[in-house]
Amino acid sequence: MHRTQIYFEENFFVEIKKQANLLNISLSAYIRDVLQKELNNKKQEPKNIDFSNFEGMWKDRAITQESLREKAWK
Repeated sequence: MHRTQIYFEENFFVEIKKQANLLNISLSAYIRDVLQKELNNKKQEPKNIDFSNFEGMWKDRAITQESLREKAWK
């Protein structure tokens, strides 16, 4: 395990200490649990890609399989 030092504002420290006490776990264990849950959520969240900038970019072009093949093999 790696040891590190983190600085918290006093009111934030009081809140996380309260939560750890409610769960009857150490402050370090509480912080590790919260961070692990956050990391797991990030891994599971599908990344939403905004394609709205690309909307209509091909509307005035005649794109067919044949035209793509012609350009690809030149």
